[in-house]
Amino acid sequence: MIINITHRQDKISPAVRDKIEHWLTVQESRYHILTSAQITLSKTDQEDEVEAVIHAAGKELVAKAKANNLYAALDAAGQKMERQLQRIHGKMSAKKGAAKKHNVFVSSAPLADEMAFDANHDDTEWDDLDQAV
Repeated sequence: MIINITHRQDKISPAVRDKIEHWLTVQESRYHILTSAQITLSKTDQEDEVEAVIHAAGKELVAKAKANNLYAALDAAGQKMERQLQRIHGKMSAKKGAAKKHNVFVSSAPLADEMAFDANHDDTEWDDLDQAV
C-alpha cells in the first residue's frame, strides 16, 4: 500500500507518522482492500485538522476531522474512515457469489446417517442380553 503523509505548515513528528502508519497497516490487514492513502494534516490558530483520502476497492473514501488536539483529530478521522471501510467490506461480502457465513444450525443429514447405521447394525449383543435375563 502506498502511504503519503503531509503537513501543510510544519514537519511531521515520528510519533505521529508511526501512529498513522500503524492504524493504516491494521486496517489493511483487517479489510484487504486498501490500495493507497493520502493523509493531510493542517493547523489553524486553535484547531488541528486531519483530512484522510483512502483508495479502497476502486472507491475513494474521504474523512475530515477537526479538534483542539492533533491526536484527537486523528482518532476522529480514523473512526469516520473505519465506518466507511466497514460499510464497503459488508457490501462486498454480501454480494452474490461471495462466500456465505456459516450457520450455527446443524443440518439433520448427519442424524439421518446415524439412524441408518443403527438400523443396519447387528443386534446380536442385545439378543444375548435378553436371553440371559
